[in-house]
Amino acid sequence: MAKQKKVKSKNNFAMWVMFSPYLFLLIAFGLIPIIMAILEVPHESRVNPDGGWDAFLIVLQDFRFLPAVRNVLGFMAIFVPTTILFVIVMALMLDVNPTKWKKWLRMAYIVPAAISGAVAVLVWYALLQPAFSPIKEPLSWFGLTTSDQIWQTEKLVYIFAAMAFFAIAGNWILIQFGSLQSISGEVIEAARVDGCSAFQIALKIKLPLIKKYIVYMGVLIFAGGLQIFVEPQLIDSGIYSGIAESWSLDQLAFELAFTTGDFGGASALSLMLLVPSLLGALVVIFKTDMFEEAEVNSNKKVEA
Repeated sequence: MAKQKKVKSKNNFAMWVMFSPYLFLLIAFGLIPIIMAILEVPHESRVNPDGGWDAFLIVLQDFRFLPAVRNVLGFMAIFVPTTILFVIVMALMLDVNPTKWKKWLRMAYIVPAAISGAVAVLVWYALLQPAFSPIKEPLSWFGLTTSDQIWQTEKLVYIFAAMAFFAIAGNWILIQFGSLQSISGEVIEAARVDGCSAFQIALKIKLPLIKKYIVYMGVLIFAGGLQIFVEPQLIDSGIYSGIAESWSLDQLAFELAFTTGDFGGASALSLMLLVPSLLGALVVIFKTDMFEEAEVNSNKKVEA
């Protein structure tokens, strides 16, 4: 009995040693900033001279808030489902037949993901500039012969969706391909023996077995899309001034903090943006079987 307690104590110590770096980062860059934002909200500012929790209402009434919400929701309506659907289809196709080209295909998927941020904005600017674009001919088929026809505020939702899609789709294809490798080969073989086609295996066997990974991917893609900032900010400040001013909610928070000097309003908006992401995380934790293995092990210990 004493020996078992000693082993358990060593295991617990090892667990805390491995967990401590993440715990430190979570506290330093997660919990502390949230607490600081909450404390900053009621502070006085030029926009909210009396201070108090009216900062939330002032942000909601800002003339830039609703347009930013529409922009972000329109962007996510294109970006999120397109990315999820494309990733799932490509991962399933990559998993169908093992060939010697598979490793090169995996590398091809991940290459576009290496081009992100400022570099991605410059790449897309070059692609969508008919004067010197390598896809000048395809653009002309749609009657797009000048940059003014492309770089318009109402078209930015599609441009930013394309930028974000190519920045992350390759990584997620590889991640979901990895999740498919966890499926037992015996299960797949049994389905083939029963006469299932490749399509039926993908739809009725593989997809249900990786459902939790798809939900996890969806939550992260949703949270990332909600916080779009780099693309509109760089387009607005470095390429076409004024075309994407306060285009996204993160941009609006940036404007409130560093242009208007309303740090309370910026903190209030940041906390509002935290809520959907937090709800998504709770969905993954409590409404999926992402942590089923830990639950099984826990139950075994209880029975023992």
